Amino acid sequence: MGEVLLAPVRSLSAVATSVMENVQAHLWWLGLPVLAGAVLWGVCRVWWRRRAHAALGHRTVVDLVPSRGFDPSVEEIGRHAARLARVPAAAGWLPRRASGVRMRHVSVEGKLATRLEGPTRSAGLLRLSSFPDVDVLEADRGRSEVRPIRFTNIAPLGVTDNGQEG
Repeated sequence: MGEVLLAPVRSLSAVATSVMENVQAHLWWLGLPVLAGAVLWGVCRVWWRRRAHAALGHRTVVDLVPSRGFDPSVEEIGRHAARLARVPAAAGWLPRRASGVRMRHVSVEGKLATRLEGPTRSAGLLRLSSFPDVDVLEADRGRSEVRPIRFTNIAPLGVTDNGQEG
């Protein structure tokens, strides 16, 4: 009676052993798609990084120079911020680090100006004037470098525990 009950278990064991031998014989085929996927991922990553580098090399720079009586309302500032938030979408399919907008405050002809730098694809959006009393000028690329200010023979200010300079 025990032999009759063990016969199906033995046949299942033989089938499982046969399947395992077959899988082991063809196991290298399972590694092939993994290897192809890794190579494809590496190629795409290099292409995406080169695309970001190229996009960062060709950016549009504009200066927003306000007039003497410039006094924007909260709504105007909100519209300007919303327009700048749309720049990455207008730039299209670019890497995230290449589609952002950089804002710098600079002095242009003795006036405080905001320099906007963004993707070339969204140049039209950057050149739009959001405020009525602001002139939009093409920035001089040669002057776009940031030079640090250094003071000689002056000790740095210390900061106390409560955040006050002292």
